[in-house]
Amino acid sequence: MGPLADGSTAVVIGGGPGGAACAIALKRLSREMGRGIEVVLYEGKRFAEPHYNQCVGVLSPPIDLFLRDRLGVPFPRNLVQRMITGYTLHTRQSRIVLDGHSEPAYALRRVQFDNYLLEQAQLQGVQVVHSRVTDLEFNEDRVMIFSESDNREAAVVVGAFGLDAGTAMVLGRAVHYVAPKALSTIVTKVHPPAEVMENFGNQIHAFLPSIPEIEFGAVTPKGNHLSINIAGAEVDVEAMKRFLSWGRLRAVVPFLDPEGADGAGPLRYFKGRIPISIAHGYYGDRYVLVGDAAGLLRAFKGKGVNSACQTGLWAAEIILRHGVSRMVFAEHYERVCREILRDLPYGRAMRHFVGLGRRTGLLDRLVTIARDEPVLLNALFDAVSGNETYRAIVRDLFRPGLVSRALVGLVRDRRVSSKRALLS
Repeated sequence: MGPLADGSTAVVIGGGPGGAACAIALKRLSREMGRGIEVVLYEGKRFAEPHYNQCVGVLSPPIDLFLRDRLGVPFPRNLVQRMITGYTLHTRQSRIVLDGHSEPAYALRRVQFDNYLLEQAQLQGVQVVHSRVTDLEFNEDRVMIFSESDNREAAVVVGAFGLDAGTAMVLGRAVHYVAPKALSTIVTKVHPPAEVMENFGNQIHAFLPSIPEIEFGAVTPKGNHLSINIAGAEVDVEAMKRFLSWGRLRAVVPFLDPEGADGAGPLRYFKGRIPISIAHGYYGDRYVLVGDAAGLLRAFKGKGVNSACQTGLWAAEIILRHGVSRMVFAEHYERVCREILRDLPYGRAMRHFVGLGRRTGLLDRLVTIARDEPVLLNALFDAVSGNETYRAIVRDLFRPGLVSRALVGLVRDRRVSSKRALLS
């Protein structure tokens, strides 16, 4: 189970950014090494209308440089619908503008971006099979892959299937793999009048609402519409409807009627999931998982496309340079993924802190303090944008004095509210 030799086959399951990036890297690196490696990618969907990807579709820098410098793929600027220059954070009673701290992000349609990367993989010589994998058999010297349309042998399998439950079950039957824990998401899009879109601006509005089951939500401007998403352990369409009727959300999208329609007809809803933990058994003899399927993304606020492409490249490099055994992946894959793995506990801590802050009003006080405290302002921007590790964000948020000032202010606010209630 050493590095892939000339004439070997690698199979990638999943044609999203992680799978496409891994397939492209396998072909490019193998050519540079003088090896003829066959790369086969299985993807059950065709990324075209009316298919919809549940990802909101905001790509953060330096994804453009990564594609160009590491994969040799031009960034598809023609697909960009809007440049995102900042954020407005809304808590239960406060809001604050967060911008000017990093390069703009790119808002686009994920289905178009995924299709572009898959076409680039085909140009590199990757064989794309539009079929779902139905079973896997792992042997000492090979893997047997069975799909709805064919079967083949391979030296290694790369799992890039996101949180697809069916494919996770297929892999779980063959090896000791358990998908990561995840939050549920609901996404919809609304089409405001043209003048509203022209004046909406280039900021994402992020919400930490007082609705118990919703951990966070956002309104993202695109070309001719706004994407609205929420996330939480148990969110559903009814939770989305409550979010759409929430006063602070309605202040941002006042044109929605009480039933959630936008003038173009009833809204359509799409449900998905985002991982919040590492998967169990995300590598082993002759297989390795990348991106969401492994849980390898920034906890709580993902940069999922960036992480998927990066881990796909790392997996390809290790397969070609070191081998495909569990021992190889334990030594090399865990090492290159160390920054992501180390950040997961801090992301979980941040998630619980935000939940406590939403319920108690502590976040409102922190937002008030941040207006005059640059360190806290930067920490909030990094938390909302995913621009920094949560290890660094937690360090800045819990600087001596900041949280204590927020707690003192919170206690004072409650005392004032109690006195007003007694007087009334």
